[in-house]
Amino acid sequence: NSPVTGLPPTTDGRLPKDYMVESVLVTLFCCLLTGIIAIVYSHEARTAGRRGDLVQAEQAVQKARSLVLFSLLFGVFVSISWVIYVVVALYVV
Repeated sequence: NSPVTGLPPTTDGRLPKDYMVESVLVTLFCCLLTGIIAIVYSHEARTAGRRGDLVQAEQAVQKARSLVLFSLLFGVFVSISWVIYVVVALYVV
């Protein structure tokens, strides 16, 4: 562990990005279910990284990143679909 931070050192001295902020944002604004699962994996990545298990941390980061991306794309798709539905309902009927 580093005497300054108390965190285990990596090859470049940093822990892998855990996507916690992104997970919380997609949970609030895009997709609740997959966002919550992304938060769980983000927390798992952060915990594994701090205890020095970089293999497990990287696996959790991959899952969190995938879920964040899926949630974001799903949220954009639903939003665009809703706008199209409203436009069609208001102006075509």
